[in-house]
Amino acid sequence: MNFQQEFRMAFDGKYDNLSLKSVVAKKRDGTVIVTFLYPSTEPELSDEQKNEVTHWLSEKLSLEKMTLKVKFMRVFVEERLILKAIKEFFDEKFKLISTYTTEDSFKVKITPIDVQVEVELSSRLKKLFEEHNISVELAKFLKANFLREFVVIGVENPNLIDEVDIENAQMKATYKVTQRYQVQVLENIAGTGFKEFSSKQEVSQAADAANAGDGNDEILLAFPEKISHIKEPKTNVVVAGFLRAIERKDFVIKKGKKVGQSKAYYPFVLQDEHGRIDGVYFCPKAYEQKMETLAESDYVVMHGDVRVSQVGKLQLVADKIARATKLEEVQKQEEVEYQGPVVVPEKITALEQNFMFEQKNKYNRKIMGRTIVVFDIETTGLDRERDQIIELGAVKIDDGNIIERFSTFVKPTKHIPYEVTKLTGISEDMVADAPPIGLVIRDFFNFSKDCVLCGHNIIEFDMHFIRREGAAEGLDFDNEIIDTLNEARVARLRTTRFNLGTVTKLLGISLEGAHRAWNDAYATAQVLLKLNLA
Repeated sequence: MNFQQEFRMAFDGKYDNLSLKSVVAKKRDGTVIVTFLYPSTEPELSDEQKNEVTHWLSEKLSLEKMTLKVKFMRVFVEERLILKAIKEFFDEKFKLISTYTTEDSFKVKITPIDVQVEVELSSRLKKLFEEHNISVELAKFLKANFLREFVVIGVENPNLIDEVDIENAQMKATYKVTQRYQVQVLENIAGTGFKEFSSKQEVSQAADAANAGDGNDEILLAFPEKISHIKEPKTNVVVAGFLRAIERKDFVIKKGKKVGQSKAYYPFVLQDEHGRIDGVYFCPKAYEQKMETLAESDYVVMHGDVRVSQVGKLQLVADKIARATKLEEVQKQEEVEYQGPVVVPEKITALEQNFMFEQKNKYNRKIMGRTIVVFDIETTGLDRERDQIIELGAVKIDDGNIIERFSTFVKPTKHIPYEVTKLTGISEDMVADAPPIGLVIRDFFNFSKDCVLCGHNIIEFDMHFIRREGAAEGLDFDNEIIDTLNEARVARLRTTRFNLGTVTKLLGISLEGAHRAWNDAYATAQVLLKLNLA
């Protein structure tokens, strides 16, 4: 008999609407947190009902040195939240599918009986979907999070481009640099647990101890993560930033032992360099006086849990607040040890080119019997000496067949200008968790070793960036070069302009998602093949 069955029997079905979500033990706080979900369509639980469930759990678990906390969360079934959960599911468990789907690939229909989800897939991905029974697993995941029956169906769209070799596909590795940075805690305002440092040297020593595994939990609380990295609900969050809005509000307790008493709470907005989050702090009377000293633009560090609010937005529910100051030194997060590839190429089924060519192997000697890596980069600007790579995409052609894909964002050390984001669609948030160029260039060197390098108009621009970054890592990109700009000119195409957009249009090749490295590299590879028919 599992817990859910025993729970229902204990109350004779009285709380069938409650579903156990999680049990989390926090040794540092000496607490065990049990979270139940129940539908927003059900009446809100009374304090008496909550106490009844809590009392039963307390006797059942027989906790001696731990304090039991029970949370009751209402679940809202909304299309936007469901789509977000579906994306998280595929990103976590089936990266291959998330790579080739977008939000438009999923259709959600909420009915009085169930929620119907259609997943639009290419023929090969639909085969993978069925073989691994993913529809059942996704339905189970969604039911656990939304407490509704879900019906998931994979729908084949024959018009979708299918490049994935299901048999030999490798999942793209996710690489994240350290997200935490240093702040100096000046004064605890509310709650306890923040370590107050009197100097930057103390902070640096604490950071070294934490990295070595010798630091305690209090010291770790001095190192927040970036707000922009928080994409989903999570516990034990530490963030820092400027208060952009904070005010005191009061409410009257209507139920329980403290009925009729007034309690203060402080809604606020916290903002760091790249993100912001709404929050709230429910203030015990012991901390009211210090909370009143906080004002707009104060820099603070906070600890708490990030939850989904009743309006469906992420919200920080703080339990510790301290006045702080940000330190300029970066906490050794650029010194990342290289432990194998951070970019894992994906195998691609040999490009089915019969729709373009009547016969196979119709290429000349420039293509046949050779391995060619066609690549493209996106950068922070056009200055070859000062600007940096923010995306690198490539495909490998072997004996006329496109067999592998290499694609990654790159985290720069300078800001991405607005004009670049507008042109490429690449924002600061998109590269925030990307590997640094020093690691990426090593992987690209291994990917392109002993291959011909190819690109469109790469000799004076792209190759300069690649060779510069390679030289910084002691790598020599002395590969043979093919430039499709020159190939197009030699082919005497009927145009006076030879940019990639014009050339692909003349050759009848699709260039969707231009100014993105992978898309441009893939289109350039097709240009190379078509210009070198035997």
